[in-house]
Amino acid sequence: MKPFAIAGIQMKVSAVVPNIEMMKLKLEIALNLYPWIEMVVFSELCAYGPLTNAAQEIPGSFENEMQNIAAKHGIWLLPGSIFEKSEDKIYNTAMVINPQGEVVARYRKMFPFYPYEVGVTPGQDFCIFEVPGVSRFGVSICYDMWFPETIRTMAVQGAEVILHPTMTGTIDRDIELSIVRTMATVINVISLM
Repeated sequence: MKPFAIAGIQMKVSAVVPNIEMMKLKLEIALNLYPWIEMVVFSELCAYGPLTNAAQEIPGSFENEMQNIAAKHGIWLLPGSIFEKSEDKIYNTAMVINPQGEVVARYRKMFPFYPYEVGVTPGQDFCIFEVPGVSRFGVSICYDMWFPETIRTMAVQGAEVILHPTMTGTIDRDIELSIVRTMATVINVISLM
C-alpha cells in the first residue's frame, strides 16, 4: 500500500437544519490547510441529522451535490451517511465518490442502533471498493463495529482499510477503543495470510 492521505471530519449533528453548507466549509478549510489530502470522510448522519423524517432519496440532490464537490476538488469523498428513503423503507446509507465525481459504492448500515434507529431497515451487503494503485477499502457505519463479522468478512474479501463514519460521542468510549484496536488486528492478520 502506498501513502494515501485521508482526512476525517467529525461534525456536530443538527436535527433541525441541514448541515451541508457547514460540511462544504469544513472541507474547504481542511483542503486549504492540508492540500495533500486525497480522501475525506465525514461523520455519520452529519448532513441531515438523526431524524428519519429527513430521509432523502438516493440518487438525489444530496448525492449530486457531493459528486460535484468531489469532482471540483479531485478527491475521494465519503460524505458521512444519510437516512435514505427507498420505497417504504428507511436505510442509513453512505456513498463513496471518486475524484471524477462518480459514485463507486453505496453501503447500507447492517446493524441499526436500536432503539435510536427505530424504523431503520438493516442493509444486506458488505461494501468493498478499490482506490486504484492504493488499496481495497471497506465501509461500515457506527454500530456495525460491535459485530466482528462485518470487519472479518470485509478483511477476507480483501479490504485493507476500513472507513467507519460514526456519530457517537457515547460514554462507552473505552469499549469502542478496544473494539477498534481488535478490528485493526483482525485486518492486519488476515491481510498477512
